[in-house]
Amino acid sequence: MPGLPDACRGVEGADRYSLLNRSIIRGGARPTPDDGVECSKRRTSNGNRTETLLVRLNEIRREMGLLERNSQQAKQAIDRFDRMERFLGRLEQALELYDRTDQSAGLRQEIDALKAQIAELQRRVSENEIGRKLRNALDSIEATTGRLIPRLDAEWPDAPVRLMIADLTVKVIRGTRDDYLWEIGSGANWLAYHVALTLALQSFFLELPHHPVPGLLIYDQPSQVYFPRRTAGDENADPMTWRDEDVVAVRKVFSLLGEQVATANGRLQVIVLDHADEDVWGDLDGVVLAELWRDHALVPHEWLNR
Repeated sequence: MPGLPDACRGVEGADRYSLLNRSIIRGGARPTPDDGVECSKRRTSNGNRTETLLVRLNEIRREMGLLERNSQQAKQAIDRFDRMERFLGRLEQALELYDRTDQSAGLRQEIDALKAQIAELQRRVSENEIGRKLRNALDSIEATTGRLIPRLDAEWPDAPVRLMIADLTVKVIRGTRDDYLWEIGSGANWLAYHVALTLALQSFFLELPHHPVPGLLIYDQPSQVYFPRRTAGDENADPMTWRDEDVVAVRKVFSLLGEQVATANGRLQVIVLDHADEDVWGDLDGVVLAELWRDHALVPHEWLNR
């Protein structure tokens, strides 16, 4: 270190008496006590200078951090001011547009009409409204079915009927029991509920002004429940062996079909494909013979060649 005596170079911090002894042994020049004092002063001065520099460095760092924070706060303040200016500009523009719109009576009426249309569309697509309409429709169909069932050969004519849309079947309510159609059994019951329900559905659709369901019903051999041999094609069966109650039950079906067709005033057509003779369906209002298709196909062969 410059300015130190030779005895102090490279041996700072050593005990001056130890230095004195080593110098005597090696035969070097003997350092004086003043040399040790000088070394100590120099070390103290250098330490104070280093500490001063460190303090100054920390102060500079604090000043830099403060300036950075102040700069960030200033930037944020400017950004807030810019956003406020843009908001005020948009608000003024909206107020001007509102004033111009409010002065136009025709445009105001058009807006009111559009709002009413939106409200009507929201009402139509409302889940609650759809559920309410569905329940009302089912109530109407079930009520009509309940009025038609006593006209047929059902085992429980007075039992309420429920149309189960999810299962596509019918449930009969008998006191504390709810029986599905497949649980009831009896071909006569199945025929009665199917005929009554399909007629009730057509009656409901015919009451709607713009329903898409065609007014057409086709029944295939409804008399087979009562005359299985006859419907199987046994032309030699003796008609006199038919029980009177079976004939009455089948005539109830044809009579109800003819009555519903007449009530619809030409908007409903019912086609029945059956082997039963005229003794079963004859002399009933609204029931007419369209074609005898025994001994030839229901669809004429000449149609296939066209």
